[in-house]
Amino acid sequence: MSTQPMSTHESTLLNLPAQLAPAIRAAADEMETGRDLPESLYGELRDRGAFRLLTPRELGGFEAPLETVLKVYEGFGRLDTSVAWLVWNANWGFLGALLDEAGNGRIWGDGPEPVFANSGIPGFAEPTEGGYRLSGNWKIVSGIDRADWLAVVGVIMQDGSPRLTDAGTPDVRLFSLRRDQVSIKDTWNVSGMLGSGSNDVVVEDTFVPDELVARFDIPARVQRPLYRGFIPTLVFPGCSAVVLGVARAAIEETVTLAVSKRTLTGGTLAESAHAQAVVARSDAALEAARLLLLSAAAALDTAGENAQPVTLDQRAALRAAMSHAATVSREVLVAMYELGSSSSIYRGNPVERLFRDGMVALQHANHSAAFFEAAGRVRFGMEPGMPLF
Repeated sequence: MSTQPMSTHESTLLNLPAQLAPAIRAAADEMETGRDLPESLYGELRDRGAFRLLTPRELGGFEAPLETVLKVYEGFGRLDTSVAWLVWNANWGFLGALLDEAGNGRIWGDGPEPVFANSGIPGFAEPTEGGYRLSGNWKIVSGIDRADWLAVVGVIMQDGSPRLTDAGTPDVRLFSLRRDQVSIKDTWNVSGMLGSGSNDVVVEDTFVPDELVARFDIPARVQRPLYRGFIPTLVFPGCSAVVLGVARAAIEETVTLAVSKRTLTGGTLAESAHAQAVVARSDAALEAARLLLLSAAAALDTAGENAQPVTLDQRAALRAAMSHAATVSREVLVAMYELGSSSSIYRGNPVERLFRDGMVALQHANHSAAFFEAAGRVRFGMEPGMPLF
């Protein structure tokens, strides 16, 4: 983790969650009933710059280091899981460093700042004159109803099989489509993180021009520190930063509750030795997991600053830190829910919502325990055995 003094630029970004906190709290009930963020809150997040953390400077973005971006996601996670999730999902402005000027002109143009939704589940694309014909069924696409553009992963098919790159791996690319090119299915009927509006998307044989198709297996067009590494690492760890923020908020809310909550044996929960020990252990474990994740991200930032390649070991360290953050966050959420006893089951109690929202966020594929196994294989000198590791 960086030990350099905080710059004014970083301070501005880290203050974003606090600046937007009143608007986020005001929209809390509407998010639950509407199963999406209110359009007005989306507009405020966009106008304050929450969606352009990774966007190149020439396109109006902050082009912030990954470590800083993760701190911002964590800050939003302390306020609301759905909002933090959508801020993470919408920060696909790094596409501007991959696409050529024609592609950027289509997306950014002269209008308002574009808002992205995305999915890493692969679709399939057939080459055609001037571009590709893309098809796929993408599930749980957070924020799709409010997005202007959908960015998805697609495998290039040729003669019925995945086309291979010169390295012998499947040719996988990023495709950008306007929202009006996709069919949205209202499927987000879930127990938690209701405000993320994570509906399903279907695309059937839709043309995507070459200028809106990006590769991430070759050097980015914009060769500056943020974009020199393995591009998917700009995406993966955001979900882990979010759940760290959610778990931190759960500790804070439980501590507040414990001061006045009476126990069966008399006295307050805060006076219980058991509660004191659980909170202290949770605090320490969560902070350690946070520092590990930020340290792994800082190593990638340093590699970019020094024009050094991001190694497989560094990517494995990031994945292991993500899985560790998920494990600890889950343990903390359960511990705080248990400490709150019957108080934790009532809607209106912050711990209740943090628990169910956090548990939904922890179901993301990026938090799968299988990534521990993949990181372990790398430690033994083997290939990770997983795509986009």
